[in-house]
Amino acid sequence: MDMFDRQDEEDDFKGADEGSRAEIQDVGAEIYQVVQQEKQLLVFHNGSGNTIDLNDFGIPLSVWGSRVLWTFRGRLRLSPGISNKVDNSHPFLYHDWTALRWNYLLQKEAREISGYTDKLGEVSEECCLYLLSLNSQGGNIMDYDWATHASNYWVCDGIIQGGHGDEAWEAAAALHQHINIEDYSSNALPSFGHELKTPPKRWIFSKESSVVHPESTSFFLTTVANPSLRHLPYDMFHQSDKLCVLKLCRCTFNFSSPPFHCCHKLRFLGLDSCQDLQPEQDKKQDRQTMDFFKSLWVIDICKTDWDLPASPEIIEKMAANIREVHIKKGRIWCHNFAWRQLQSLHKLRVSEPTSPWQTCKMDEFIDMVKLEFLDLTGDSTIQVLPSMSGATSLKILVLDGCVGLEHVGPEGLPPSLESFSLDARATEDDKKEAKISRISLAGCARLVNFRLCGSLPNLEDLDLSGTLVKTLDLKDQMVQARRLQKIILLGCMQLLSILWPKNGMPKDTLLSIDCSVCHVQAEFHQAYATIMDIRFLQTLVLESNVDLCWKSTRFHLKLCVPACSNKVEDQSNKKNTIMGPPRPKSLIPNAYITYMDFIANNITVDDGYNSAPQFQPLGSHVEIGDGISFTRMESTRAMRATIFVMNKAKSLHVHDNSSVSTVIPEHMMSKENEELIWEHLESCHVVRCPKMHTVFNIVWGYCKFEELVEFWAADLPTTHCIWSKERTLNAEDNLSFAKLQSIHLFSCPRLTFVLVMSVLYTLRSLETLHISFCGDLRKVFPVEPEILTRIATNHKGALEFPNLKRIYLHQLFKLQQICEAKMFAPKLETIRVRGCIASKQIV
Repeated sequence: MDMFDRQDEEDDFKGADEGSRAEIQDVGAEIYQVVQQEKQLLVFHNGSGNTIDLNDFGIPLSVWGSRVLWTFRGRLRLSPGISNKVDNSHPFLYHDWTALRWNYLLQKEAREISGYTDKLGEVSEECCLYLLSLNSQGGNIMDYDWATHASNYWVCDGIIQGGHGDEAWEAAAALHQHINIEDYSSNALPSFGHELKTPPKRWIFSKESSVVHPESTSFFLTTVANPSLRHLPYDMFHQSDKLCVLKLCRCTFNFSSPPFHCCHKLRFLGLDSCQDLQPEQDKKQDRQTMDFFKSLWVIDICKTDWDLPASPEIIEKMAANIREVHIKKGRIWCHNFAWRQLQSLHKLRVSEPTSPWQTCKMDEFIDMVKLEFLDLTGDSTIQVLPSMSGATSLKILVLDGCVGLEHVGPEGLPPSLESFSLDARATEDDKKEAKISRISLAGCARLVNFRLCGSLPNLEDLDLSGTLVKTLDLKDQMVQARRLQKIILLGCMQLLSILWPKNGMPKDTLLSIDCSVCHVQAEFHQAYATIMDIRFLQTLVLESNVDLCWKSTRFHLKLCVPACSNKVEDQSNKKNTIMGPPRPKSLIPNAYITYMDFIANNITVDDGYNSAPQFQPLGSHVEIGDGISFTRMESTRAMRATIFVMNKAKSLHVHDNSSVSTVIPEHMMSKENEELIWEHLESCHVVRCPKMHTVFNIVWGYCKFEELVEFWAADLPTTHCIWSKERTLNAEDNLSFAKLQSIHLFSCPRLTFVLVMSVLYTLRSLETLHISFCGDLRKVFPVEPEILTRIATNHKGALEFPNLKRIYLHQLFKLQQICEAKMFAPKLETIRVRGCIASKQIV
């Protein structure tokens, strides 16, 4: 399970959607190791609607042959057209069972599903039977809208008892989540639904008869062949004392005295494309004919205009028990409607209403303490969102298509909000441009899901501070916001990924991030970022790997855990100055040592710490401090982002890191034709890294460190070399290290060499070589035999250092010589040597 958790975390940093995550190769490899020698029957329960390549799971079908038994059922899947998707397999469905046998199988399946809810038990079988029975009767004709109402039908029909309380609705919703309802929303019929034994006359779908059986508890009626609407007689439901669920499609009746007015147990009422018989008459609803509103729990209105007068009597009846109101391309009001009057409402969906419902008082949702779901999709008339501060239970807010909104939040939004959606994509019926300029959900401390879609040409500010959003998707395919000026993500402690547009943020956009893995402030052509988990680095680099997400030409990137930083360093960073290591005591003067080339007598030796220049970060600066490790990085994209940033850096400061053994591990040096060659690095300081073995790994065959001017390292107790040894290439490299002017090395007791001449580097700009307290150092620049031969043949037997002026060598007890080849340094001015007792020749 650790492997799964680790891969999930990697996918979180990549911003991968949970529904699109691929197989884990390491798990497949483990499975393969176990089954490669086995020859058994594989029973594979496929939960999807397509075939699966089992080789991706480490199950080699080339070894197993065709001995695989597939099943595409389970969770009441319909799997339409599956026979066309199973390649060379042989579809086999057993149809010759009796109804009791089919019911037995359904019972088993239903109880397995209910096991995941721990609430329903045997009732789940009846819920599944209800779904399959009705869908087999008219699933290709009637729009049951199972995705929205399956759980409502179960409770309203009385299958799940206790609808007056919340527990029954919660249990129904839990069961709903474990059934593949999407199969039933595509007009697909189950191949076995008609085989099931169901209660006669209880759950009825009709497309012809208008007769309702007295025992019916759910009745669905529609008209198919007749293009005109079906007229419903006034006494149609007079004997329907048990009717609880009613949905009428393409019917006409007297709205002021509906035929179902006598259904006193009616819990669910759905009207789709229905019309009033007397729409022009000024009529009043009789008080008794509206009594059915008292019992209603759910109203679903689609393409129907029911002008209910806003009389206190009717509102009082509706407010008594109603939990959900769903309206699409219709209405249930004459002029305006204050939803706050329905205090028991839990879900409200008003999609594309045929007339505005706003009262202009902006208090339509005041004190709706039970409201959990609000969907205002397609309402382009809303300009200002009414206050929802009193809706203290609101969890889901959907504003798709509300293109007339000028701003959202932060005032008036409840902290209970968990999901927010605004889809501004144009529809065939509405191609208006979105007006919204500011979206602020700051303070919605439970917000997890945030979704923006479509063109938002006027959006300037986006603030999600204090939310629990894990991924922010701003890709071009999702949202187009060319004027976005501010992105504020302060206190977003769960944030792990931001998916940027192809070209990054618009110019001059202000970006502020403060989360558990990073702090970022980017504005006015400069950016400062502190990253506590190196995997977040991929978020700051565009997916194309051509630029950082911001347009700033200057950046200061710090990779460390700030809690480990000391106060002195924090103060120095405020001044953009990074100090050198602590200064040890000066060496004892008055020494006398004889060398082959010169004699040093009575000199005061500077150990280098006292005269070391302060490190000045350059325009593009990277700092690697304590707490950062590259061992957890597995994502190719994250490695490519690291290569990009390091190649972009002009200055590098690595300090006080107790975990890294090299600045960048060798396996991260090259990914997908991108190589880390430090092409812009000019200045580098590496200090106090107790486990550092090799400072830099070298990518063979490429020029590297072409811009490096200064290298400075100190207090590296285990470092073996500065630049790793590479394969020998008998050639000259006039670009790598061509601008290197100074090398300063202090207190690296295990250092054995600095740079191996596996290629003939010219080092033509080197002016200062300063090395102290590196007791194991034998040769600074070892030379491979092939390169020695090349020097002897083509360079008059000497390696030229045309600008070398100063050499300081102190306490290098094993040093034999600087370079195996004879050195020619015409501009050499100063040589200071002390404690190099093994040396017989310096240059």
